[in-house]
Amino acid sequence: MTNLLPKKENLTLMITSFSQAKIKFDQKYGNRKQFDNFLSEHLTLNKKTIIQKKNGAKNEQYYKWQFFYALVNSGMYAKDYIGTEVYFPKGNKNSAPIKFDGAIFDDENWFEYYKSYHVDKNQESLDWLRKHVIAVIEIKKEDSKDIETVWNQQLKPALKESENDFCLGILYDTERLYLFKKQGNKFLRLNNDYNAKKEESQTKDLQLHLTDFYYTIPTHDQLLQQILQPKIDRSKRTVNDLEIISGVYSVQLTDGISSILRTMDRVSLMNQRGYEILIQMIALKIFDEKKNEWLKYYETKEEYEDIKKLKFYIEHNERDYRTLNDRNVISFTKRITELRKLAETTYREILSESIMDLRDEAQVRVISSIVYSLQDFSFTRSSGSDLWQIVFYQFANAFTKTEKAQFLTPIPLIEFIVNIVNPRDGETIIDPTSGSGDFLSVSYVSSNSEMNDKNIFGVDNDNQMVRLAQLNMLLNGDGRSILKFQSGAGSISHKFNSNNELVPLIAELHKNGNWEVSNDHSELKKFDIVLTNPPFGEDRAFIPKNAAEKELIECYEMWHLYGGKKIDLGVVFLENAYRILEDGVGRMGIVLSNSIASIDTHKIVRKWLMDKMRIVAIFDLPANVFGETGVNTSVIVAYKPAEKELKKLKEENYQIFFKGIQRVGYEVKTIKRVKVFSKIYKIDYQTFEPVIDKVTGGNVLDEDFTETVNQFKEWCNAQEKTLKDLFSPSKKR
Repeated sequence: MTNLLPKKENLTLMITSFSQAKIKFDQKYGNRKQFDNFLSEHLTLNKKTIIQKKNGAKNEQYYKWQFFYALVNSGMYAKDYIGTEVYFPKGNKNSAPIKFDGAIFDDENWFEYYKSYHVDKNQESLDWLRKHVIAVIEIKKEDSKDIETVWNQQLKPALKESENDFCLGILYDTERLYLFKKQGNKFLRLNNDYNAKKEESQTKDLQLHLTDFYYTIPTHDQLLQQILQPKIDRSKRTVNDLEIISGVYSVQLTDGISSILRTMDRVSLMNQRGYEILIQMIALKIFDEKKNEWLKYYETKEEYEDIKKLKFYIEHNERDYRTLNDRNVISFTKRITELRKLAETTYREILSESIMDLRDEAQVRVISSIVYSLQDFSFTRSSGSDLWQIVFYQFANAFTKTEKAQFLTPIPLIEFIVNIVNPRDGETIIDPTSGSGDFLSVSYVSSNSEMNDKNIFGVDNDNQMVRLAQLNMLLNGDGRSILKFQSGAGSISHKFNSNNELVPLIAELHKNGNWEVSNDHSELKKFDIVLTNPPFGEDRAFIPKNAAEKELIECYEMWHLYGGKKIDLGVVFLENAYRILEDGVGRMGIVLSNSIASIDTHKIVRKWLMDKMRIVAIFDLPANVFGETGVNTSVIVAYKPAEKELKKLKEENYQIFFKGIQRVGYEVKTIKRVKVFSKIYKIDYQTFEPVIDKVTGGNVLDEDFTETVNQFKEWCNAQEKTLKDLFSPSKKR
């Protein structure tokens, strides 16, 4: 497998480079009428081209040379391999030739063969050209008005001229980029996510209204690797040699994950033990990619080079064995055993139990399937949203309880809440219903990875979700976050103390919200930030079934205020958030049923909250934000000032930021029992075409989150100093 995307560390550079080169072209030639060609045009060198219409508007030639200028000046392609206005014969000698606006070859001597064919009619030169053309390019200035016709009648026939198994097709229409591929006898979009029917997609299935990002243009080296298919020596690879997980590889990854799950089912490991093996193997993969950061103490250059080499791989011959005593499989199990020994000290929490048994043939079958399916992809260098949607959501849906998977909080919503609440370096943060840990990992990433993992806490009553959360933090942080499993009522019944231990509420001591009393030397741990999306709603009301549950719920003040018969769990978690927040600076973002913020049944908790906290913002969310659940929800944002300050703010009739979110940029679909967040793009209603980001070339998501965050931050500037300081963009406390 070869990488058709730039390395992640080069993505920003590639976006900037291509875009900056394009901008430089605009600045230099935007007002000029003529351009000096730096590439051949058919058989002509150094031609001058008119790039403006008589009225001064840009013509098609302008966009043609804008594209080639950016392609070459970005460093992606040397000009020696590119020609423009390239002609190949079509049918009999009297037929008009097939004309490419541009073509890229794998040999810098292509022009000599091109002249040989067109001047001397050398048929061997034509054969050579067809074997060596690796990309064809079509330029238009039609604002994507008829992409389907251009694809079907111009670019697709041009791709057929290449005799390579793989050929890249590029359509550049007024700065809109569309990437295609010929692979065998299939003609598809390069990004597999755009092929609605995968490899069986026809023109109508290629989602031609969606553009590609500029940074997804493969480089010359990547194209050559795809075509030549060099043999991979996995024993010498480093993390930078692995693929970035994206839509380009979604088919391969999805097939690989399905293969893992089929293997687990076949050997009767679609159970808790199988899940633990899967989690531990993914942890080993993450460690393998990160181990150079951890194992910094080596004495020689040879040790350093060996540490850099990846161990998470399996050779083809190592998968071919009859018994576990075969030499082939022994080399594999030995390598995995050594990797685990290296990792178990660093990843002590997740690898503490000896779940894996490499003497068990069923387990080895599963482990080899996991390694084989994931070995060519990088987890640490891939975009979080792509990684979670393509990989972790599929595993989560396979193993978690239906109700848990149903309420996994969408990443765009999490990013929005994190941007509003603004976690910073030096602050402690907790999610009392942490699930897969996305609030925590996004907070860490949002702080520019400056938050201390030891200040990040989470609790969940589903051990499998806690394992996913641990993986999430391994991936994004150093894996030392304090994530705890607590059975039963989870964080409703247990709280962190000052020693970072989970301890139970005790009815005799903690009744009616009096939680700060302790019968030992520890204290209730309080946090700077609470971010959470707890279970809530009438169908999830808490009704004590026995004396123990009644004693527990009596530890909450809201139970008594609501009459002591039943209570919405959302109200319970709201009180919990308040009580575990630091006085003066503690702030929260919590997703609740919007009935809590609106209907008379919950006016008790609204008055209670107004008396306890400074409400900062309320965001009403659309019913489809969680997909098929159809739950109407709101996000409540507040902070916990000192009693005197809150009294003063109320006397001044403080302001609250209200905003209804209408568009979230995605719709939730369930495909083969897997929840998928399908992107929705903004439409220009004058042209009825998707809006394009001028910097990246990609489609702009149809969402209100970005604008709302900007409006909120601007609003904060006019509020009291405490609010402004807490919610301002600074990432340091």
